[in-house]
Amino acid sequence: MKGVSVFDEGGAMGHTAVVLDDVRTQVAPSEETLAVARERRRAVLDAAKTYPGFLRSYMSGSIAHGTANGDTDADCGIVLDRRSYPKLGPDGEGDGPSDTVESVRGHLREALCEDHEDLSFRVTKRAIMVKFNDPIAEDVDPHVDLIVALNRKDEPGLWIPNTERDGWDASDPESHTSLLTSGTRSTRAARARVVRLAKAWNNQYGQPGLCSFNIEALALAALDGETDLTQGLVALFSHAASDLRKHFTPDPAGVSSAIKLKLDRDVVVGRLDKAASHMAAALVADENDDRDTVLDELASVYWDYVDAPESSDSKAALAQRLLSDAPVGFAGGGLIRPSESAKPLKSTRAFGCADDV
Repeated sequence: MKGVSVFDEGGAMGHTAVVLDDVRTQVAPSEETLAVARERRRAVLDAAKTYPGFLRSYMSGSIAHGTANGDTDADCGIVLDRRSYPKLGPDGEGDGPSDTVESVRGHLREALCEDHEDLSFRVTKRAIMVKFNDPIAEDVDPHVDLIVALNRKDEPGLWIPNTERDGWDASDPESHTSLLTSGTRSTRAARARVVRLAKAWNNQYGQPGLCSFNIEALALAALDGETDLTQGLVALFSHAASDLRKHFTPDPAGVSSAIKLKLDRDVVVGRLDKAASHMAAALVADENDDRDTVLDELASVYWDYVDAPESSDSKAALAQRLLSDAPVGFAGGGLIRPSESAKPLKSTRAFGCADDV
């Protein structure tokens, strides 16, 4: 295996569960990384709370949802009091967000730079990106994305910025966080584990087909209460393939438009079908105590994290052998350059999944 040894001869877990748990360990951010990301989020929110007309703050995104892997930038937002900004937004006099977002950026710079060196601030499509430029490890330097939002007057949710057109879009990141952290402690933990594994699968591709929030939304629909890790992952892959054949995933809060895919629908559905099929085959092999077949099937789902048996003639095994001797693999069929497997794309936050930030 590419992580720790996956088989505990005396353990009660099935082979599939042990392998998946190891994958989850491999992709997990360190406690230090999470602590630094949360501390930086707190510093940015503390500064934002002193902006004139501040009403409340919220936290969103993968860290708030408990579903972070390598995506350890911390998402959050502030909501401005409409009484202080009556002209802003579709419910006011139609003024766009750009000037106000720029003003908040200047406020953050003034409030934060005294205590933090080398900060940089950039306005993206949706947020103010605050980079601390102080890595805690190689390629690990969590930044903070702060959204400046308004309450909607007569509808649920918030107006969030679209600075590319100096306009506003409806979303409900507060409800997204509430939904994804709902249920009993064991239910939340099971859901988060399944989501993290699905995100790890998706991000192996040079071009992931789903954004993180789409995976989270699909998990909310696919998983009902507590679930076994292996069965939950099969359920998520199967539900996602079936549902996406029919339509784009609806916003679970019922506020935003449906979540867009990053690639052609047939490509994404095909990937999900294959993942579900390999997962189901692994579970059948597990029932027969066939560890090599379990490894072979799971290597076809998690080729970056699971080594296929040396005797295997599967595509995953062939790819791994080729990649062990050469710097590149195949572009088609899911075989990719090693450097592409961890290549980060523009992430999409809890407000939805257009090509934002």
